[in-house]
Amino acid sequence: MKYKEILCVTILSIFLSLSVAHGQALSEDAGDIQQAIDNAIARVKPALIRIHVVSVWDNQGREVKEESSGSGVIITAEGHVVTNHHVAGRAKRLVCTLSNKEEVEADLIGTDPVSDISVIKLRNPIKQKYPFVEFGNSDNLQVGDRILVMGSPLALSQSVTMGIVSNTEMVIPDVFMPFKFTLEGEDVGSVVRWIGHDAAIYPGNSGGPLVNLNGEIVGINEISFGIAGAIPGNLAKKVSLELINQGEIIRSWFGFEVQPLLKSYRGKTGALVSGVIKGSPADKAGILAGDIIVKLAVYDVTVLFNE
Repeated sequence: MKYKEILCVTILSIFLSLSVAHGQALSEDAGDIQQAIDNAIARVKPALIRIHVVSVWDNQGREVKEESSGSGVIITAEGHVVTNHHVAGRAKRLVCTLSNKEEVEADLIGTDPVSDISVIKLRNPIKQKYPFVEFGNSDNLQVGDRILVMGSPLALSQSVTMGIVSNTEMVIPDVFMPFKFTLEGEDVGSVVRWIGHDAAIYPGNSGGPLVNLNGEIVGINEISFGIAGAIPGNLAKKVSLELINQGEIIRSWFGFEVQPLLKSYRGKTGALVSGVIKGSPADKAGILAGDIIVKLAVYDVTVLFNE
């Protein structure tokens, strides 16, 4: 065999070896991902519930009953369930279907329209321990991370869809503002920066968990405008624990409004006070319209017009 022929055979052998090794690596990676998905589903599915809701409304002096459904996930062994305010916040009766198809009535523990989070509790006369799922750290999510959406879309049996994180601080653009909805006089979800993702969600998925591949709750699904949005798990966890412990959310209120600094303002930091409510804490502290707020506690404040 000639030298050139030997060289070609050697190169071809090396190429084939590398191709086989690369294929094996891809196969192993795919196998690892599938195993992680299977483990995450197995960990969360026993704690998933479907929520059948009966709400009562007053309409021109008449009582109107309405039925709807949503999703939720058990977060304590005692049977506390986190879901959306727009699912359970005005419920008169709650009937939950567990993963084993058992039906259990539940009671509303507390609700928060501003974050769109409610906590309900499964009635548990025999004091059994329920399977539950822990929250992960949603701050660790990065664009491109794989996530799972779990719940009961369209009131059907439990389902799982998969996608990736597309945005970790999604807000609704002004063009969509007319489509925002209010309950109890509050803009639902007005304090939320959603985790945007492309996993399929449908009506009925609301309140169900967004899950990472470790089988942890990293969000509570809430909206879909082509791209889906979930309430960050860290916010949902904080609100849920406060609702469990005290039944309501207590927030601070300053009583002043701010706007971006005027373009004519020579400073580069701060926010312009545009108005102060009479009798508010800000009014009592002597803050006036036209003042510049540069710090809140130890945090710098800067609100500028976009150029």
